[in-house]
Amino acid sequence: MMKSSLIFIIVLFLSICSSAQKNQNEILADYTSGKYGVYKVEKVDYKTYKMVAVKKQWPIEFSKSGEDITNVLVKRSGILDENFVPDVPGHPAYFSHSTYRLSFIDGLGIYYSWNGKGNATTKYVFVKAGSTLKLKYEDLNTKVSNYAKSVFNGQTSARENVKMKKAELAESDRKANSLQGKQVSKIEIKLVNKPSKIAHFGDAINYGVIATLKDGTQLKTPSLGGKLPWDDFNLQHKGCSNTIDKVQVDVDAKTLTQDRISLVAVSKYHPTLKAEKHINTTNDLDFQVAKNGFHGSNRHNATNTTVIGRSQRGGNGHNLTIKVKKTTHKQTKVPLLKVEVFDKTENTIVGRYKILPSTQISIYSNGGPGQWGSDGSSSNYPNGDKGGSGGNGGNITIIKDPSVSVFNITVENKGGNGGSGGKRYNINGSNGDRGNTGQKGIFKTITKSVTLNF
Repeated sequence: MMKSSLIFIIVLFLSICSSAQKNQNEILADYTSGKYGVYKVEKVDYKTYKMVAVKKQWPIEFSKSGEDITNVLVKRSGILDENFVPDVPGHPAYFSHSTYRLSFIDGLGIYYSWNGKGNATTKYVFVKAGSTLKLKYEDLNTKVSNYAKSVFNGQTSARENVKMKKAELAESDRKANSLQGKQVSKIEIKLVNKPSKIAHFGDAINYGVIATLKDGTQLKTPSLGGKLPWDDFNLQHKGCSNTIDKVQVDVDAKTLTQDRISLVAVSKYHPTLKAEKHINTTNDLDFQVAKNGFHGSNRHNATNTTVIGRSQRGGNGHNLTIKVKKTTHKQTKVPLLKVEVFDKTENTIVGRYKILPSTQISIYSNGGPGQWGSDGSSSNYPNGDKGGSGGNGGNITIIKDPSVSVFNITVENKGGNGGSGGKRYNINGSNGDRGNTGQKGIFKTITKSVTLNF
């Protein structure tokens, strides 16, 4: 009995090894589209499963390109279509759909999931008409796992070939749509959209490039529905991000010297061909500047200091100096304001902006909230701790040049809320008190001569 079992195992092993050397294109040479018998997995108990025949056959359709299978269409229950595609077209080990795989081995189509660690879990098995399934659930999992591992090892060169073929196709497609080697009459920039407000923190402006060839043919970048590569152009935008497809107005007004953004594209293959599109700024978008204090619970990270226990005080709002000076829009001659926000706490410029006098800038420099207090921890320490105090609001000074008569800058620099008190440990203890609220910062406006170098 042992001898016959040993012989069976050896034969089965050799069978698996033999079939594992074939990829799916070779195996499916003998398969035709039609209806196949189906077996599904059923749970017997918490760790035992068995294969059970499904009454209704499922149609399976095989599509080919030459000798290669391009896809396997499985009609689950005859009504739900699932399209499986090869993992490597020239040397497939399996066909995939969603999270499932399908491999045909020794007359069986095994529909399974793969855990990425070399193990398969069978879900369905397909057999040809008139055939029956004799393998057990566990044997099926082993069979497909061994097959897959073996074919994976033979896919290295096939994958490289596929990679090279894709690269060749991509390069061929690029050249077909590129300006390289072509006679070009002109290039131009076309806007896909133009927001009503062209200003700091405004919506993106989408654009593309159109190239007109000498024969009248037009090539367009993908943003305009074409395939003209963006790599064909050197972008030299000013006053906005230097990016393909879409741009945004620079936050720093120092780059907006002409009060407009300029989209500029130069053909790499025709350096004399340049496309330009100028868009005047409207400077009318309200925005916020926030330099609030940190939350008490974040004191360690915010100050890079050692913190012991809870009830930490919130950070203070930053001290800010805001300078305002009148100017004129370089293109439209509309009155503008130059505004510079300087952070005295960090000794750095927060931002430089150009806005209409009616444009609102909301400045926030509130104190951070205090951390919650520690809870009572034992009978010896039944009381909850008091919460941390809130940070103070930052001191804010607006310095406006005598030329400025109207501006719309609002300030909020209140103290932070105190943290909630810790909970008592038991009825013998008491809840901690809420922490103290931080003090409101000082706010004042001064009129004196202002110099701003942007």
